[in-house]
Amino acid sequence: MMDRPDNLMYINSVMWFAEVPDWDAVTEAIATRMVDPHPVFRRVPVRRGRRWYWEDDPEFDISRNLVRTRLPEPGGRAEAEAYVAEQMSLQLPDDRPIWRTEFIEGYHGHGGEREGALILFRVQHGMVDGIRLSQVVLGLCDHEDDDPLPRVGRELASGGGRIAAAVAQAGAGLAKDSIGIARGIAGATIRFPVTLARLARDVAAPGGELARVPTRVVESLADTIETTNTTTNTYRSIFRLLFEPRTPDLSWSGRTNAEKKVSWVSGLDLAAVKRVAAVHDTTVTAVMIAAVSKALTRYLDARGDRPVADINLMVPMSVTPSSEDLPEELGNHITLILMRLPLGIDDADELIDAITTSMTRVRYSFEPHITFASMLTVAVTPTAVQRAVIDLFANKTVGQLTSVPGPASTVSLAGTVVEGMLGWVPMSGDQALGICIFSYDGCVSVGIATDAGLVPDPDLVAELIEGEFATFDGWEAQV
Repeated sequence: MMDRPDNLMYINSVMWFAEVPDWDAVTEAIATRMVDPHPVFRRVPVRRGRRWYWEDDPEFDISRNLVRTRLPEPGGRAEAEAYVAEQMSLQLPDDRPIWRTEFIEGYHGHGGEREGALILFRVQHGMVDGIRLSQVVLGLCDHEDDDPLPRVGRELASGGGRIAAAVAQAGAGLAKDSIGIARGIAGATIRFPVTLARLARDVAAPGGELARVPTRVVESLADTIETTNTTTNTYRSIFRLLFEPRTPDLSWSGRTNAEKKVSWVSGLDLAAVKRVAAVHDTTVTAVMIAAVSKALTRYLDARGDRPVADINLMVPMSVTPSSEDLPEELGNHITLILMRLPLGIDDADELIDAITTSMTRVRYSFEPHITFASMLTVAVTPTAVQRAVIDLFANKTVGQLTSVPGPASTVSLAGTVVEGMLGWVPMSGDQALGICIFSYDGCVSVGIATDAGLVPDPDLVAELIEGEFATFDGWEAQV
């Protein structure tokens, strides 16, 4: 139901090779390792009343979901980006399972002299979530070692019993959290002048229109209480979900278009990112998000936009942690987080600390449970209500951001080494920007997808992101 003609809810991912794999061997791997074990790739969606069901496609023919093509000359990054962007704008036929794999030859953007290739995977998000799709795609490959992928996600499960258990857990922790809340409020009272100054600063911050004052006040009050206080963080999340207004009007605001553009950053040294994370006592994801923050600040400056203190991004989160053994029925097990991304902070310590604090507050909250329960509720409402609610929450944000850890060593498909891989997260409502962070074989890649009319230069966003890492302490190795 989140599909729009101008914002398709498709996951797009690509892997590239320094030489051309054997087409027949690739086809065999897709048939035996992806389609045969997972029936959803042989099914079509059918609606009965307000509910959707997967039904076997009696005319399923895998050849209709496989495309073999060639990039136009000279086959560099520019041609690859243009081709991927063109495909992202196209809706897949609804008379067959909604996925496609494109085998693209003539690629010369990998830095080598020989001709290489790309393989583009496009899947409607209702079939599978991004974490499991990554596992499916990697399941096509042969691995150099047996190291499992990092476990990601948060155990929420989809049953009402688990949600009820979460409510009981929240009640049990209320007394302990109340002590922390009282202590925080008492401290804020003692430091009233400082607290009042902080409130005034946050309310008057760039982009702090009157509509945003209520959520700024609540967040400023929450900042006086420990970041691990689950009750406070949950109330903060609920207030933001309900009362956070539409994202501020900037150059990337407006009605979206069907035409998309893409770019990417590849080859970032994961070891260097980890050094930065160690210096700032945080995570790789927080460092990557900090680079995105600084880059988007620079981007808005370049576009002549007024300064804003922050924007919101929608962050998907898996509600069932990944495991080595994929289930036969893949499913779409995600919830969404409303993440505040600070902008305009030049000091790396302050910026990374703000992002780490925000991520900690989400971790110690029931926001994922609340949004997951809300999604289940919205799914059974009339279509008009579904679309209105989806757009309401999507338009509180500029776009979506996701981070997916991949294998730590190289993998091969059809006997050919995969040089790199990355993805592009789908957008919803009037979102204009999608950012996907993916790690593979000691490197980090960032896929940037944009609305062509609202953000016509994703290559500039990519360039700015790549350039920000050198500004972080720890990026350069100490000799």
